[in-house]
Amino acid sequence: MEQNDAIQSKDDVYSKDFAPKKINKDSSEYGRPKPGTLTEQRAKKAAAHVHREMLTLCEVVEDYGKREKEDGPIRITFGRLFTIYVNISDKVVGTLLRARKHKMIDFEGEMLFQKRDDHVIITLLLEGSELKAAIRAHAAANPKD
Repeated sequence: MEQNDAIQSKDDVYSKDFAPKKINKDSSEYGRPKPGTLTEQRAKKAAAHVHREMLTLCEVVEDYGKREKEDGPIRITFGRLFTIYVNISDKVVGTLLRARKHKMIDFEGEMLFQKRDDHVIITLLLEGSELKAAIRAHAAANPKD
């Protein structure tokens, strides 16, 4: 029992025996919650929600965008997408940036602003069967989402 109390006091930040753990910045633990904690569960739930929003954004671009050539990529202007997607979520720009980071869509520039960048073309990189497979995989991995 004493050994268990000693282990707990070393982990308790309010204990006089607390010693912060040295973590290497290259470690996989760095910047991550402890496994099995509520914080880890919340982080996983948030990541699943963000992924679902990115897939929804791709679906909207696929539904409302147009192809210039029959075999070309689907494209839509930022102004048109903003007008449509703002009814779904108020996080249009953040979701676009995240989807670009995950190579689902592409556009020029670092940031998009309403009105100023309404003419910027957004190109869908993940479409058709790839998009449907990603949606199915997300649904299977997150049944409550």
